[in-house]
Order: sequence, then C-alpha cells, then structure tokens
Amino acid sequence: METLDDLTSVLEQHIRQFESGPFGCILLTVSAILSRTIAIIQSDMDVPTSTLIGAHGYCTQELVNLLLCGQAVSNVFDDEMKLDSGNGNFTFLKGIKARCNIGLLSLFEHYNICKIPLFLKVGSHLKTPKFPIWVVCSESHFNVLFCPSEDLATDHCKEEEFDLYYYDGLANQQEPIRLTVYPHSAAGAAPNDNADSDLISPLELCIRTKWRNAVVSWNNTDPIL
Repeated sequence: METLDDLTSVLEQHIRQFESGPFGCILLTVSAILSRTIAIIQSDMDVPTSTLIGAHGYCTQELVNLLLCGQAVSNVFDDEMKLDSGNGNFTFLKGIKARCNIGLLSLFEHYNICKIPLFLKVGSHLKTPKFPIWVVCSESHFNVLFCPSEDLATDHCKEEEFDLYYYDGLANQQEPIRLTVYPHSAAGAAPNDNADSDLISPLELCIRTKWRNAVVSWNNTDPIL
C-alpha cells in the first residue's frame, strides 16, 4: 500500500476482521506498529527495551501514545524533560511533541501518586486536542468523553456550561450518558476538594484535571462510582 486510498480500500474489504471476534484489537495494534516500524518505535521510547503490552495484558503508555499521536513516547507531558542524573550526566524523557487530534485525561494525575508529580501531569498537547474527544484513563480501563460541538476545541477559556457525552465500550453501554459541565462552578456550588473521594465519580475527577473548578451534572443519570 502506498496511498491513503489503498489503505481505505483494504480496510473496507477486511473490516469484519476488525469488528468481529477477539482479534480486532490485535490487528489494530499490529497495523500501528508496522506503520510506525519497530525500529522507530524503539527510538521513540525512553528505554528501547520497553514494551507496548504490560503486566496482565494491559497496554502501556507507549502504546496509548502510539495510537493517539503516532509516536510511542513514554510520557504524557509536552515535549521533553531533561533530568540531571549527577556527575554531569543528563537523562532525556520524551513527551508529546505537538497538539494531538484526540486528547487524553488521566485519573493518575488527580491521585498524584508519583514522587515527581510533573511526570503524571498530562500536557496541553493532549489535554487540548484539535477535536473535543478525550480518551479517559479512569480506574481499570479506558473510556471516551466527547463533545458534539467542535467549538469546545477552539475556545480554550470557555466560561459557559457545555455537554460531554460518555461512552464505555467495555461495559456494553446501550444508552447515551450526557454530562453537563459547568467549568467555573457556574452551577452555583464549587467542588469540595475535601469530600470523600469514594463518593465522587472518578470520571468527574478526570474532568477536573482539565477544568479545575468544574461542577458536573449527570442529568438524572446515576453517577458511575
């Protein structure tokens, strides 16, 4: 295959192999690897011996970044980070080089579990994607938040409320879940940072990593805890 049309034609002919059975995810991963090539993927990583599949069959951050931005870098911050390793030596950690089409929000950023929190802070290249679609790393698996209006991607300082739709493919979700986000506590109540986190949906915590003071309405849907 040499052109996008060639790729489109092949996918249309074999789309059932991606959509049915247990092998669609594997085919997508292999396709991404062959497109980037193994050698370049290894050069993307902080450590060339890193893997794309981690413990218990979970994808690593390198694989997530490969699928989101086309590069298997090991971190979610913007650009690179230079660390002093001592004795005049430095270590370069690779992050996201440019604004991505699809974004990422992560619960790990909220929990701040790393000794150096900056490592877990998602940079603006992923938090503010070109399209208002975010893959959400929340608890045990990934899901998706998206806004039907592309204006949300261009208005970085949006003041008024907006709707986000949530989709969880692993849960076989059948009904739409619409969240209304009040980005600056416009709903009349500020989020309580001291509240019992067990009573706050992890999805809301992820949303607040981008909209710090947001209040989220589940619109008569039971919050997912």
